[in-house]
Amino acid sequence: MTYTQLSQLVQALLDAPKSNPTVKEFAQFWFDAEGTEKQAELTKQLVSVAEQNIALIDEVIDYARSERAIQSLGEEGAANLLQHAKDLKAQGAEFCDCQACVAAKNIIDLKAEIM
Repeated sequence: MTYTQLSQLVQALLDAPKSNPTVKEFAQFWFDAEGTEKQAELTKQLVSVAEQNIALIDEVIDYARSERAIQSLGEEGAANLLQHAKDLKAQGAEFCDCQACVAAKNIIDLKAEIM
């Protein structure tokens, strides 16, 4: 894997609107450490960060059913998310398909090349 390819994966984490603040902070630290030993250390942690922050489809379904989702997304938004997540699960999806989770999944899938 080239540095450019790895940078694109990390940038996707940083750019994803729903990446949590911890992931965004990690991605920014990674870029800030460009070309240093610190970046090499952070690269070794990248897969773990992705694994810890990807949402399982069942977690999305549980969230969409929650009062927190209704408060955050409104009743219609929560219902739409719930239906979307159920549709994904019916299609065999294991993970959420938001940009943040897709970015994390791409990193996890390339674990052997990154490590």
